Amino acid sequence: MGEEVAIGKLKIEAGKLQKGYSGAPVVDLETGFVVGITTHMEGKNEEEGKEGTAISIEALKKIWPEIPPDVFHFYLEKFDVITVNMKGEEINRHSHKAAFFTEDLGNGVMLEMVAIPGGTFTMGSPENEEGRNYWESPQHKVTLQPFYMSKYPITQNQYQAIMGKNPSDFQGGNRLVESVSWYDATEFCQKLSQKTGKNYKLPSESRWEYACRAGTTTPFYFGETITSELTNYNGKYIYGKASKGKYREETTDVGSFPPNTFGLYDMHSNVWEWCADDWHQNYEGAPTDGSAWLENDGKEHYPVLRGGSWNYNPNFCRSAIRYFNIRRDIHINLFGFRVVCDAGRAT
Repeated sequence: MGEEVAIGKLKIEAGKLQKGYSGAPVVDLETGFVVGITTHMEGKNEEEGKEGTAISIEALKKIWPEIPPDVFHFYLEKFDVITVNMKGEEINRHSHKAAFFTEDLGNGVMLEMVAIPGGTFTMGSPENEEGRNYWESPQHKVTLQPFYMSKYPITQNQYQAIMGKNPSDFQGGNRLVESVSWYDATEFCQKLSQKTGKNYKLPSESRWEYACRAGTTTPFYFGETITSELTNYNGKYIYGKASKGKYREETTDVGSFPPNTFGLYDMHSNVWEWCADDWHQNYEGAPTDGSAWLENDGKEHYPVLRGGSWNYNPNFCRSAIRYFNIRRDIHINLFGFRVVCDAGRAT
């Protein structure tokens, strides 16, 4: 149709467009608004960057007249990413940017959805990782398309805006909602989808771990260990050579601790997060495309939880941790959730 426009050396991060960004938003770094969607990329080399093409918003609207008007209301957020050594000491801090759009849930309550680029990663933990479990294996490659994930676990204000109630034990509008069952979380997704016209759902296990790792291969996105200054877990216990820290004995406000490279917060601990998948005792036969691993209608099987919580030790807060044996109808103040939606798709 002649509607594609050459972009050339797209500046997404580090001055060049990385392989795997096809389908990702092209963001104007000065205004923070999306100007198009990448469609194809070709190499020169990693030093000179990648050249590619993108379809402009105007062209996209011609072939998709029903496109939701708020899909391209993107903004950029700047933040620092921290890396620590085995003792939990900060050894690196560097600035990153993430693109996100917002959903207006009413009464001044907003939901921020971060653009997660597509890519391939190794899911699961290596055999030499401290605290690993056999059900985190075998390690396997998973390739995912771009998607959006909520910047934080769903907060009490957001849950109240959609569901009209707040079941949390640890009250606070900016605290994540807890004491919600898997059924509550999926109902929230359904009602949010109806309100916005987009397809919101719980993340698959592979989407969750990919988003948590954000390109890292260490046990935590901070590096080889975590401390209670970096996240909210039972600091009476240690991981690696880190020192003991605080045990807060309750949840904390979302965004109280540093994010990962993708711009996501609270992925390690605070609350376990419900995923869409049914529980499987290992990764034999697991999907490799980022989809949820389901058996029948899923209701006869235990679901999967990810991330750890405020009262668990750091072994249970690793990127690869999987938790099970919890029924879908259980309400405990250790469980919450976050949401995802597919890039550029509406219901």
